[in-house]
Amino acid sequence: MEVKCPKCSSRFNLPDNLAKDGVSLRCSICRHVFALELADAKDQKIQKPATTVMDDTGKLVLPAKKKSRKLFIILSLVLFLLCLCGALAWQFWLKGGSEEPQLTDQELARKVKLLTMRNVRQYIVDNEKVGKVFVIEGKVVNEFPEPKELIAVEGAIYGTDKRVIATKKQLCGTQLSLFQLQVLSEKEMEAFLNNKIEILTNNINLKQGAEVPFMVLFYTPPDHVAEFGVRIVDVRDTPVAPGQAEH
Repeated sequence: MEVKCPKCSSRFNLPDNLAKDGVSLRCSICRHVFALELADAKDQKIQKPATTVMDDTGKLVLPAKKKSRKLFIILSLVLFLLCLCGALAWQFWLKGGSEEPQLTDQELARKVKLLTMRNVRQYIVDNEKVGKVFVIEGKVVNEFPEPKELIAVEGAIYGTDKRVIATKKQLCGTQLSLFQLQVLSEKEMEAFLNNKIEILTNNINLKQGAEVPFMVLFYTPPDHVAEFGVRIVDVRDTPVAPGQAEH
């Protein structure tokens, strides 16, 4: 290979078997001694990654940027897992841990026998976004001696032929004002009626004599709606906290 003296720029041929990176050479013209640097070795030096550093325990010490990125990824994963666990816990608690088997009419009647409804009424509201909204509202009263919670009702509308047009199940605990019924969109009204905070505030630990409001909405009902119905379809026992069990 051809070698160039870094001092006098003289060129001469070097046998390939002697061309090794770092080998000492002497220029035959100026007698300058220098170390041979091969082009491949230079490229490797340029592309060589940042020097790794080990701490006293022998663990790799990452650069500051890599540390920050790794910490960000870890925190993001932790936040995602916390949100996922929270959502699963809500569903588990709200549904009682698992899907309950379908009750017969007799079993349901025994389950809700001491729950009564009062101030039940229906009316139609003209909504500026939806059109007409058929409203069923009222209150459920707990007459059981023990606390109850997560009471749910099912509303239904019937045609002139006595056939069911539509049914809808709704957890108790929320009601909209007349103004809200007139101006909110269907999505906004449903979000309000299913607001978890409101439901947990008003539909939990209902002691004997306590009542909880409900509202069921049917959007753009047909003109031949002749009557409505509403019934209580679910209720849960309030869990007894440790140390509060009656003896």
